[in-house]
Parts: sequence; C-alpha cells; structure tokens
Amino acid sequence: MGGLVFNQVRLVGFKSFVDPTDFVIEHGLTGIVGPNGCGKSNLLEAIRWVMGANSAKAMRAKGMEDVIFNGTKQRPGRNQAHVTLTIDNRARVAPPMFNDDDTLEVTRIINSGKGSTYKVNNKTVRAKDVQLLFADASTGANSPALVRQGQISELIAAKPSNRRRILEEAAGISGLHNRRHEAELRLRAAETNLDRLDDVIRQIESQLLSLRRQSRQAARYKRLAGEINEYKSLLWLKRWESALETLAASQEAFKVCEAQVQDTAARSSELGRLAAEKAETLDPKREEQIIAAAVLARLNAAKESLEQDEHAAKSEIRKLEQQLEQLATDIAREQGIVSDADMAIDRLSAEFDHLTSLADTTAALEDAAQTAEAAISARSELENAYNELTRQLADLNARRELAERELNQSETRLERLENEKQDAEEKLAGLSAGDNHNSANLFAASAREAIDLLETSRTKEQNLAEARQQAELADQSAREALSAAQSEVSKLEAEQSAIEKILRRNDGDDWTPALAKLDVQKGYEKALAAALGEDVDAPIGGGAAYKWTGANVPNSSLPNGAEPLSKFVSAPAELSARLSQIGVVPDSKISSLKSDLKPGQRLVSSSGHLMRWDGFEIQAEAETPAVIRLGQQNRLSDIEAEIKAKSGVFESARRASETARQSRRDADDAHRTARQAIPELERKERAAQASLTQYETDIARETAQKTALEDRIERLSMEIRDVTAQRASALEFKKGFKDTEQDEARKSELFGQLSAARAEADEASAAYRTLKNEADARKSRLEAVTNEKGAWETRGATAAERVKTLSGRREGTELALNSATDGPDQFEARRTKLFNELEAAESRRKSAADNLAEAETNLKSAESAARDAEAAHGQAREQRAAAEARATSAAERIEETKARIMETLNCEPGGLTEQLGDLSPESNLTESDIERKLERLQNERERMGGVNLRADVEAEEQEKRLVAMNDERADLIAAIARLREGIDELNSEGRKKLLAAFDTVNGHFSRLFTTLFGGGEASLALTESDDPLEAGLEIMVSPPGKKLGSMSLMSGGEQALTATALIFAVFLSNPAPICVLDEVDAPLDDANVSRYCNLLDEMTKQTSTKFIAITHNAVTMSRMNRLFGVTMAEQGVSQLVSMELESAAQLVAAE
Repeated sequence: MGGLVFNQVRLVGFKSFVDPTDFVIEHGLTGIVGPNGCGKSNLLEAIRWVMGANSAKAMRAKGMEDVIFNGTKQRPGRNQAHVTLTIDNRARVAPPMFNDDDTLEVTRIINSGKGSTYKVNNKTVRAKDVQLLFADASTGANSPALVRQGQISELIAAKPSNRRRILEEAAGISGLHNRRHEAELRLRAAETNLDRLDDVIRQIESQLLSLRRQSRQAARYKRLAGEINEYKSLLWLKRWESALETLAASQEAFKVCEAQVQDTAARSSELGRLAAEKAETLDPKREEQIIAAAVLARLNAAKESLEQDEHAAKSEIRKLEQQLEQLATDIAREQGIVSDADMAIDRLSAEFDHLTSLADTTAALEDAAQTAEAAISARSELENAYNELTRQLADLNARRELAERELNQSETRLERLENEKQDAEEKLAGLSAGDNHNSANLFAASAREAIDLLETSRTKEQNLAEARQQAELADQSAREALSAAQSEVSKLEAEQSAIEKILRRNDGDDWTPALAKLDVQKGYEKALAAALGEDVDAPIGGGAAYKWTGANVPNSSLPNGAEPLSKFVSAPAELSARLSQIGVVPDSKISSLKSDLKPGQRLVSSSGHLMRWDGFEIQAEAETPAVIRLGQQNRLSDIEAEIKAKSGVFESARRASETARQSRRDADDAHRTARQAIPELERKERAAQASLTQYETDIARETAQKTALEDRIERLSMEIRDVTAQRASALEFKKGFKDTEQDEARKSELFGQLSAARAEADEASAAYRTLKNEADARKSRLEAVTNEKGAWETRGATAAERVKTLSGRREGTELALNSATDGPDQFEARRTKLFNELEAAESRRKSAADNLAEAETNLKSAESAARDAEAAHGQAREQRAAAEARATSAAERIEETKARIMETLNCEPGGLTEQLGDLSPESNLTESDIERKLERLQNERERMGGVNLRADVEAEEQEKRLVAMNDERADLIAAIARLREGIDELNSEGRKKLLAAFDTVNGHFSRLFTTLFGGGEASLALTESDDPLEAGLEIMVSPPGKKLGSMSLMSGGEQALTATALIFAVFLSNPAPICVLDEVDAPLDDANVSRYCNLLDEMTKQTSTKFIAITHNAVTMSRMNRLFGVTMAEQGVSQLVSMELESAAQLVAAE
C-alpha cells in the first residue's frame, strides 16, 4: 500500500445513529441503499466530521451540537457523540507526530456545551493537526472526493476560482496552503514583534536619558543627606550630654531622701513596740469578760431547759390519759368480734349437718349412668350396621359406573388408534425408497473441487501478499534513501542560496564589491579580511561614491621575511598597490618586525593577526565581517562541488525509488487481482458445501421420517391389541353386577331403628346429666361451708387474743400515768436554786467589762501615736520613690537616647563625634538652632520630590537590556528574512506542483470525457490570473456532434457526466484514500448510469481508492461488490445492515 488506508468508521450517538455502529470500508465498490430519510447521508457526514469539518451548515445543522442524537418518543437524547476512523498506516506516510504506529484511530468527540475534542490513538491533539493529517493524504472534510448530494451541480455552477480547489487536491498542496498561511501568520507576527521591539528600544533609550538625569538628582540628594546626618549627630550629641547631667542630679536627690526614710523608720518602730505591749495586757481582761459572759449564758440556757422539761412532763400526762381512752375502745371492739364469731360458727355447723344428710343419692346417679350407657351402645351398633350397608351400595354403584366409562373409552380409543395406523401406513407408502448414493457422491466431489480451488487461490494470495510486502519494504527503503539524498541536496542548495543572497545583498549595476573579484588561496581568507577590512566591499571603478581606482605600486620593500599578500591572492590591478604593501608573516614574527614597517605598510598572519605601520593592531581569530564574507565565498565553491556529487547520488536514488515503486505497484496489482478472485471462489465453495449439506440433510430427514413411521405403526398395533383386551374385560366386568333393590329396603328399615335408638339414648343421657349436676353442686357447697367455718373460728380466736393483749397495755399505761403526776412538785425547788446562781454570774460579767473598756482606751492612744509615726515614714518613702523614679527616668532617658541614636544614626553615643564632619562638638549652637538648621535642610530635600537612588544601577541594567534588544532585533530581522524565503519557496513549489497536476488532470480528463461520451473533446484552462496559485479553472467541452464551448451550455446529464469525469481525473492524478459518491447517479438515465458504473470499475482497477456509493438506482446496486442497507425500523433511529441484491431492490421498490 502506498498511502493511508481507511478501514472502518464507528459512530456512537451521531445524528440518527444512536447505537454503536461499525461501518467496515473494504476495497472495491461498496453500495449504501435505503429509503429516503433513513440516514444514509449521515455516514458521509460522519466521515467529513471526523476529518475536521467545522461548518455546522455543511453538516445540515444550525449548530455543531445538533449532530448529537436529540432523542425520540421512545429514546432519550444523548449528551455526547463521537466518531472514530480507523486508518492503516503501515506505509508510514502520516505526519511525523503520528507516524510511529501501524494503525491510527482518529476520534472526534463532542459534548453538549463543551465543544469538540480530537484524539489520535487516545492522545488529545489539535483540530489543525487532524486536518493536516488528512490534507497531506489528499483528502479531508472538504475534499472533492467526498461528493455530497448536490455537489455535482455546485461544481458545475461554481466560479472558476472555486474550481481550482480540485486541482490543489490533485497536486497534493492542500496542506501546503495551510502551511503557507501559517508561515504568513508567523511572518506578520514577526514583523509586528519587530515593530514592538523598535518601540521598546525607543522606550529604553528614552528611559536611559531619564535615568541619567535622575542620577544627577541622586548625587545632590546624597549630599543633602550627608549634611542632614551631620547635624542630626550634633543634635543627638547635645541631647546625650543633657541626659547625662539630668541623671547625676536625680541620683544625688535620691540619696537625701534615703536618709530621711531611715530616721522615720526608727521612730515608727519604737511607737509600734509600745502599742504592742499595751495590746498584750488587753488579752487576759478580754478572756475574763468572755468567761463571765459564758457562765451567764450557760445559766440562762439551764433556765430555758428547766422550763422545757416542765412543759414536756405536762404533755406526757395528757398523752397517757388519751392512750387509756383509746385502749378501752379497742377492747370493746374486739369483744364484739368474738361474739359474732360464735354465732356464725353455730349457723354453719347446722348447714353442714343438713348437706351431709343428702349424700345418699349416689345409687340413683349410678343407675342413671348405666341406663344411658346401654342406650348409647345400642345406637352405636345400629349406626355401624347402617353405615356398612350404605358403603357397600355406594361402592357397587361406583364400580358399575367405572366399568361403563372404561368400556366407552376403550371403544373410542380403539377407533382413533385404527385411524392413526391407517394414516401412518399411507405416509410410509408415500416416502421414496430409491438409492441416493450416486447423487451424494456427485455433491461431495463438487464440494472438494471448490475447496481445492479456494486453498490454491489463498496460497497464491498469501505468496503475493508476501511479495507485495517485500516490494513495499524495498520501496520504503528506496524512498528513505531518496528522501535522505534529497534532504542533503536541499540543505546544500539552501545554504548556497543563502550565501549567494548575502553576497549579492549590496550588489548593483555599479556596485560589485571587490571581494567578488578576488580569488584567495585556502587558508589566507582571514589574512586578506584583516588586511583589507571593510575596504573589500568597495567596488572597483564605476560610478560608486567610494571605490578602488588603482595606484602605482610603491618602491618600498617589506620587512625581511615578509611575503607580499598579492602572492596568495589573485586580484584586479586596482588592488595591486595595496596588496604589495601587505606582508604575510607567521604570528610569532609580527611583534619583532613591526618596527621595520614603513608608512602605508601592514603585516598580517594567516590567522588574521594584523599590525599596521601606525601601531593599529587586530588580534588573531577576530570574526570581522570581511572574514565571514570571505569564508562564505570559499564555502560557496565547496558547496557547488558537494551539490554536484550529491546530485549524482540523488539521481541514482531517484531511479532506484522509481524502480521499487513500479515493482510495488506490480505487486499490488497482482495481489489485488488474487485477492479479488478469492471472494468468488469462497462463494462457490460455500454454495457447493451448502448444496452437499442440504442434500445430506434431506436424506437424513427422509430416513428419520421413515424410521419414525415404522416405529409408530408398530406402537399403534400394540396399543390396538391392548385396547381390544381392555374392552372385552370391561364387558365381562359389567355383566357380573347383581340387583340392589333388597339392599335398599334393608337400608330403609335400619334407618328407622337407628332413629328410635338415638331418641332413647338422648333421653337417658339428659337424666344422667341432671342428677350429676345436683350432686356436684352439693359437694361444692359442703366445701364452702367447711372453709367459712374455719375462717370464723380463726377470727374469733384472734380477737380473744387481742383482748388479752390490750388489757395488759391498759394496766401499764395506768401505772405510767400515776408516776407522771408526781413530777411538777420537783420543778419548783430547781427553779429557786437557778435564780440565785444567775444573779452572781451577772455581777461578775459587769466587773470584767469595765476593766476591758479601760485597757482598750489606753491601747487606742498608743496605736494613734504609732500611726502618726508610720505616716511620716510613708511620706519619707514616697519622697524617696519620687526621687528614685526621677533617677530611673533619667536612666531610661539615657537608654532611650542611646537607642534613638542607634536607630537614627546607626552608631553608639561615643561615635557621634566621628559623624560630625566639619562640625565641632563644642559648637555654641543650641538644640533649637540645630533643629531649625535640620528643618531647612530636610525641607530642601523634600522639595526635590521622589529621587531614584538606584538610577545608576538601573541605567546600567537598561544599557545591558538595550544591547540585548538590539541583538534580538538582529535575530528577528534574520528570522523575517528566512520566513520570506520560505514563503517564496512554498509558492514556487506550489506553482510547480499545481502546473504539473494541471497537465496530468487535463490529460486524464480529456481521456475520461472521450470514454464516457464515446467521442468528443474536452480540456481544462487556467484563467483570471497569470499566477497559477490564484488562477481559476475553466472547463471547455465538445460532446460528439457539438461545438466546443463551456460546460454551462450542456444538458443536465452531460454536465453531471462531465463533472464526474473531472473528479475521477483528479483521482487518477493523486488518488485519495476514499471516495464517497452521494446519489451522483440521480440525474443520469440508464445508459449514462452504465457508463458511470463502468468508470467506477475502471477506477478501482487503476487506483487503490475505496469507493462508497449512496444510491437508489438498481443498476448501480447490481454493479457493487457489496451492499449495506440503512433502515429506520424504530422512528428516528438508523441501523446499518448487510444486504443481498434482491433485498436492496425490494427496498428501493418499496419507496
């Protein structure tokens, strides 16, 4: 294969193809059929979309998101659509960024609200990358090979300038247009950047002037700052000396205050001691007063306790009297309970005796039970006899009915079995019993022959595939060698062109540099360049402003050992005088010989080291413009020789590549022919196998039917015998049944006896139940009377016991009451004694209180004197603290002043004198004078405004930046020159390819037109511009029997055939990987359709293009290698299915 090969398209959620759909693109002609509106054209649009189509209108949509499946009544819409195109890249013709893989999967995904994403082998790429990939393969979203509905008419009606696009596709320069456009964009961007860079350079130069002014301002600012710093140093020196004096005075005052504090402290201590002694005498007196008060309080408490005891005794007497009354009431209540218990016990004893007397009814109860049991037994016997007789009659009736039913079923089944046997015998007689062995052998031989032919063809195709692969490898190697040789020649030609342009840059009619007429021996280029310098660019003679006019050769001789440069350089006579006074010597001798130089003479070495008679010197290896130009001129000669050698290699590689390409094409043709023969052989082999299989299936089915019928007849015969025996048995069984009238009469008699026995048993059972209930009631009452009597006996005994207990408690309470009535007489004597003790305790308390008051008065006087002394001591301490605070403040002022000096001037106080400059430390200026001077200097500095103190540094940085910008500007100018040269080369290459493609397409178009129309003439013409890249394409045609004219004068069918011929002419000149023809045959009649199909067949043989034809025409369908149908079984949802020709014809007819 010689290019990209499209193998498959996968659609998911694209337009009406909501379900994943794989469309395999095979070699040859593929037809797509289906009714109108089923989505056939969506396949073409999917291919164009994945190739990078960016026009929603071309997709028949308002917006690009309209290609996403929008939903139907049965199916919801989707949020995403993607199409994947699988490409075979084994020929390695993709762009370098995609050329490492044998298979490329190009995917385009669109999400609602997010736009499209492109991926190649799951790597995200740009849309432009995908478009260039297909453009380089002579295809793309807008390729003429993708012919949509109505595009033929558009091509016919298009302007000549718009038709040029198909020539560009044929020339393979669709991608070249994009590259030229990108280069032009880069050129415009570079020119814009150059303009911006010039603006920046001008800004930097302006900034440099400003920074130099700012530098002068910064110097003045620094002078003022120095004076301000000197006066600040003097001001802070004055403040430092003042702070030291203040500190010394405050420390002396603190010492005086400290002596006063010590004196007042001694007096305060003495008075405090006296007050403490008086306070010590106060404690015994206070203790005596407390004891007396405590004794008095204790006696008062005893008085209150006595009164409380008396009150409690009286309360106890009242309580005992109430308890005696309650005990009398309780005893009377318990005695009543004892009387009630005796009466209840007598009553219950009498009732118990009465119930006991009625217990002799047990014999009557037993007699009633026996009578009921006998009646129930007689009833049970009659029920059993009646039930047994009923069961026997029912069983007999059931067996009689079963025998009759079996007899009927046997007769019916026997009739059915005989009918089935007769039918089976008739079918068995109708089956063929002939011998089919010979027919089977014929079918098997035909199948083996088809298999052998298919295997032979496959082996041949495999061998040819291997040969084709070898040819492809050879072709690829030859193309790589050709590409390498061409690349080397192109590099040398580009270098040659660049050097020639540089050397010709200043050339003109009267301005041919002298350098162009010099021939320098190899190795002496630097010597000549150093010796002549820029003078080498001056022309020889002519009308230039500066030039070489020639002069007489001086008689001055060169220093010893120096050879004239004219010996190593062939030059015009105008340079002889100059060259004769230039001596060539080794580097090591230049220094020793420079003193021997005469005016106008120079010494130079082969490395370019120059020494002039006046002391001017150029060091060796200096890359001057003259050195560079001489090197380029010599390099130009070397390049010409290299190009000549490389051109021979390139020509050999080209011939080898053409030979390999032809071999590959031959191998492709042979392999294609073998491969195309395989499907027909496969079809024949499948048909032979199917015929053999069908025949064997028919024979097997007939044999199976015969065996089944024989087995069925035998089974039916056996069933007939069995059913006949069952029928005879049922007749015998039916005859053996007896009459049942006597048994029915016996059953009625037993039923009457059973009814009488049931009534008697029920009456006896009722009498027994009555007696039994009465006996149970008496037994329950006897138990209740016995329980109630026991309860009353227990209650009476308990009440009698409580009477005894309450009587004992009453006696104890009476004794306690008698004892309590004696207490009040004892309380009177205790009260008299307590009142006497209270009077004595009150007298003691008053005496102790008077003594305590006198001692407290004396203590208060002593404490008052001590407080006065302490106040004086406190005042002295306060004065000392104030003096200490002043001293501390003075010390803090010292530290603060020191810190401010460090903060303001960044030095210690001792270093202030070093910063005074011309000022004297003993200056008579006061602090106010210094502050006014500082204020004036600071105001002067403030009036300067903002000053850039880094102006010097920034000016240096801007100078460096200016140098860098100038270098960048030179690089940018060189890049612009290279871009312009590249664009010129692209235009030149495009014109060359377009003209070559025009000749090729024109030849193919003329031939195809004659073939399609059976005669006539046709040609193409470039119009509207002399530049082929801007010219239009006009189509001139002359069908058989008509004059030569434009295509607009032809009929619709003729125009369609002509446009088709033009499209196929493009294929022949630069075949695209794929061609899709959407209903191109619609305007053609049957005759033209046949010509159209013949042309398609011819194209498949001459190119490797895969053709896809969307059609409704049955003739076109019949000429396809394969057919696919697009159906819409579900409204709004398309499906792709493989179809046979008959089904396709029916589908078209159904429209």
